Amino acid sequence: MGNVILCTGKEAAKPFFFEEGGVHIYSVEELCFCLKENAYILDSALMSKKLVSWIAEECGLEELAGQLVKVVNGKGTLNVFVDTILEYVHLYDREVLTQIDTLLRKSASLSSYEKYKARIDYMVEKGRYGSALFEYDDLLSRLPEEEWELTAHICHNKGVALAGLFLFQMAADCFAGAYRLLPREETYLELLAAKRMYMSDVDYIAFAAEDSSKYDLTLELEKRVEAYKEQWENDLDKKRLDQMQEWRSGGETMKYYGEAERITQGLKVSYRMNVIE
Repeated sequence: MGNVILCTGKEAAKPFFFEEGGVHIYSVEELCFCLKENAYILDSALMSKKLVSWIAEECGLEELAGQLVKVVNGKGTLNVFVDTILEYVHLYDREVLTQIDTLLRKSASLSSYEKYKARIDYMVEKGRYGSALFEYDDLLSRLPEEEWELTAHICHNKGVALAGLFLFQMAADCFAGAYRLLPREETYLELLAAKRMYMSDVDYIAFAAEDSSKYDLTLELEKRVEAYKEQWENDLDKKRLDQMQEWRSGGETMKYYGEAERITQGLKVSYRMNVIE
């Protein structure tokens, strides 16, 4: 059992919509969590009268609200505003607070486009590929032509999201687009990997042979594939599947179908989260 966390203030009857995270929150603890998870995309719009009033009226924390009013009226920074909330609630230790402060300082130099991308990248990290793809397309539609480098990075990360959904041909197209804009060896390796996943052996070899200057990269990909195969042989999931095969071969069908059902249900939940959320 984890440590007990004493709540600060009260649960709000009316939630506050935390725009950056796209969620409704009901307590200052939830607010702190959202501040931590979205530190890299926060901006001065957070320092609103609406949030301060919610903290005072809905959470019953007039003292904290008063401190925040002083920060806003004194034209304090976003770092000070966020730190005031986090220090008051005491949900995180000093190490985490320092990490959040560092992220806030770094994000201050980002453009609005870069902050938007950072938020979508976080979706990909969490496996929310479906939502991320929609957001990447929206961002790409807004970018001016001079933002070609950022476009390249977005196309690359869109390819990562598509690969996460096993849409390898579409992922390869994105990696190819990213490579045309910003030629990097790692991006070309990812393009090769995506091609290798959906092409027949004959077609992949023909594609890889089109550009002899990339021969060393095709060898590098094969080295990585072999390394991943070795890693898979020692993976717990591989051992679990081998065990299931033994149950099936040995006639222990109840064990086999029970484990198959458990795995299937887990995959269904993961799919819904990744694609529908």
